[in-house]
Amino acid sequence: MATVSMIQPISVQSQKNLYLANRQPLDPRSYEELVAYEATWMKDILSPIEKATGEVQTFEKFRDLLHDLIAKESTDAPPSAAFLANDMDREQFKILIEQFAVDGLTEAQAFPAIIPRLPLRAQMPIQRILIDEFGCGNLEQMHTYLYHKLLEELGSPSDLAYFTGIALDPVFEFVNIFHWMTKRSPDIEYFLGALSWFEGVVPALFKPYVAACQRLGIAAHHYFSEHIHIDEYHAQSALLAIREAAKSMPFDYRKAWIGSLLTQSVTGRAFDAAVALGQELRAAS
Repeated sequence: MATVSMIQPISVQSQKNLYLANRQPLDPRSYEELVAYEATWMKDILSPIEKATGEVQTFEKFRDLLHDLIAKESTDAPPSAAFLANDMDREQFKILIEQFAVDGLTEAQAFPAIIPRLPLRAQMPIQRILIDEFGCGNLEQMHTYLYHKLLEELGSPSDLAYFTGIALDPVFEFVNIFHWMTKRSPDIEYFLGALSWFEGVVPALFKPYVAACQRLGIAAHHYFSEHIHIDEYHAQSALLAIREAAKSMPFDYRKAWIGSLLTQSVTGRAFDAAVALGQELRAAS
């Protein structure tokens, strides 16, 4: 007689457990706990941004705000980015890469959940982004595979369970925010705004990684160098998805802008925390 697989309950009371819960089927009680924990977390990080954000009534206004934000980040990098590019040693770089493995080894896996929520015409630009993320059907070009190769060169394991045991809360938040946006946020605008910022800023965010790889002699830099190339096109697709969505529904550009600011904030905290961990561990050794 075949045995029936039982869904194991999970207590969702931490960012780590939220990350794990987002990757498995849940029993009703665990799902209720996930929603309650996530709602409190999102209120805490969304409320200050919402209170500080004025009206954004047109696509042109959103695009201009986004352009200015990305331009500022491109020319005014934080100290942590300069440290990565110029001073981080190989062990500190390994720590940084291992911290973000909970994202790199699950690249874009939260994104497909947004597709059925989008108007039909807006689905196509997002699908084009996803095709690239998953290597256009070629395993060796899949972004997750490129991250595997980087971990391999650094002498790190490639088991996701290992990295869920060591990742910091801000890094889990960085991944969890996209699960909320694609699966449970009340409005699709948050995700589309977040994606527009992220795809637009990655060419600048990843330049310090490429510089560090060159300086440290790391050959498996393609996870970063490929993003610098392809995300210029992804940024255009993300903005196109907004324009197409606005043809089919009343589009709230303020919420899209809040999505951009929210993701910028969460991303910055995660990066700074991971860099600081490497600095602290190095200083203590």
